[in-house]
Amino acid sequence: MNRRRVRELEAMRKEARRLAESVGLDPTPVIFGVVDYDQLNEYSAYDGFPERFPHWSFGMSYDYFRKRSAYSGWWTYELVLNTDPAIAFLRESNTPVENKGVMIHVYGHADFFKNNRWFSKTPKDMIKVMHTHAQRIEEYMNKYGVERVESFIDKALSIQYEIDQYAPFIKRRWREIPKNYEEEPPLEPKRIPVKRDYMDRFVNPPAWLEERRALLKQRYEEQARRLQEETELLQPQKDLLAFLIKYGRLEGWQKDILAMIREESLYFVPQMQTKIMNEGWAMLWQSKLMAEFATPEEFVDHADMVSKVLVGGVVNPYALGKLIWEDIKERWDKGRFGREWELCQDPEKKKRWDTKANLGTEKIFEVRRTYNDITFLADFFTEELFEKLKLFAYEYIPETGAYHITSRDFHDVKKKLLFQYTNLGRPVIKVATGNYGNKGELLLLHMYNGVGLNLEEAKEVLKNIYAMWGRPVNLKTIIKRKVKDPDPMRNRIHPERPLTAVYEEQGVLLRYDGESVRELALSSDEIEEIRLDEDYNTIPREWIG
Repeated sequence: MNRRRVRELEAMRKEARRLAESVGLDPTPVIFGVVDYDQLNEYSAYDGFPERFPHWSFGMSYDYFRKRSAYSGWWTYELVLNTDPAIAFLRESNTPVENKGVMIHVYGHADFFKNNRWFSKTPKDMIKVMHTHAQRIEEYMNKYGVERVESFIDKALSIQYEIDQYAPFIKRRWREIPKNYEEEPPLEPKRIPVKRDYMDRFVNPPAWLEERRALLKQRYEEQARRLQEETELLQPQKDLLAFLIKYGRLEGWQKDILAMIREESLYFVPQMQTKIMNEGWAMLWQSKLMAEFATPEEFVDHADMVSKVLVGGVVNPYALGKLIWEDIKERWDKGRFGREWELCQDPEKKKRWDTKANLGTEKIFEVRRTYNDITFLADFFTEELFEKLKLFAYEYIPETGAYHITSRDFHDVKKKLLFQYTNLGRPVIKVATGNYGNKGELLLLHMYNGVGLNLEEAKEVLKNIYAMWGRPVNLKTIIKRKVKDPDPMRNRIHPERPLTAVYEEQGVLLRYDGESVRELALSSDEIEEIRLDEDYNTIPREWIG
């Protein structure tokens, strides 16, 4: 890249940062790098990082990004990493207006990374961490063979997000072993009683007393450690990876790889928890600030750029996030919040409602600090917004082999939106015990919320976990099974309804012992143990009963 181009980009960067700070954004410093089309696809495959551990799945991701841009016309404009300073990559073929828009967008992300509390526990040197992980795994491949190491990584990646996403914010309260024995000494050894004080050092020699203290200290540590392990083995917990690292029958290198994958997963969790907020926040400020940053000749080109990003419907996180942020600002600027607003039943009065509160900017910065996508949608996806967007819920009906609209009700639609972002969009699996049946077997619980597991995939994952646990693995879940043939007359009477079978819920224990997967029935008490109050299934009852 010639010096003139570098000077132009640096001038753009300074102006983009000035504009961002002028509206109250507080981003970390950002280092921009310029990469070609192929490098950007490569980094995208590595989730934005220049280097990751070697694995075939990254090659598949690279092929996906390459074909997507080649055949669908949808390409990546930029990548930004949550580091300090933040690191962003610009596509070499970007036009000046695209670079301006990308830089404003990146500073929006950098502000969000720095000021949203869900990012407060993430390491800021993750590029170095990823590089170190890649080196260590390559060393293991050289030592133990590529096929063996890659096979283990395959198994580990099948459960890479079976972690406690809130772990960085939780302080575990186990019975701890005192670290400073001078401040908190163990029990003193019993002394042989003496009639005269001067005899004590002969009857109870200091060296013997010290030896007894060391023995007591060792026993105390062993008892405390055993108590902690027994408690952990029997107490339900959500972090399956941490459990396997500590108690699984794994070799040292396998535990190290599992720990590396867990560390990387925890790094990505806040980005998954705030996808709608983060992308919407960056788009909000890009749209606002580009009105000043872009020249009149560039305005239409920028509008075209934004339209490509926002295309794909409201479930697009860029579009949905931007829309909710704009709605929050408008509502708090006009005073459309609080008890009086909530109690107002007059639609015309609500349309004209404007108390000139002008609290919108203050409110969106407050929300940016503390919320994640779940609380963001729960608090700010309103019925008014739903009616404006004309959304609906839909489900896949196996009997028809197609998706069907199942509800146009606000509560159903909001429930479906929340479901997509609850627990990172994954089933809730808990470790119930590592000593099931007092046989050292692992018991997992699927906390059922109306949406069942894919049984065939679940069985394969159980096999992967067995390879790490080394003993039988059990999973309690609830499945829906067809109990009788559908009535063809229903479809003639109501042709607008898809023909569906009649199902009933059954509690099942899936057990893999290293040879085969068995299905055992659960008792009614066991079913209630894993059933949650929430039901995210929106198929009307008359379709299935």
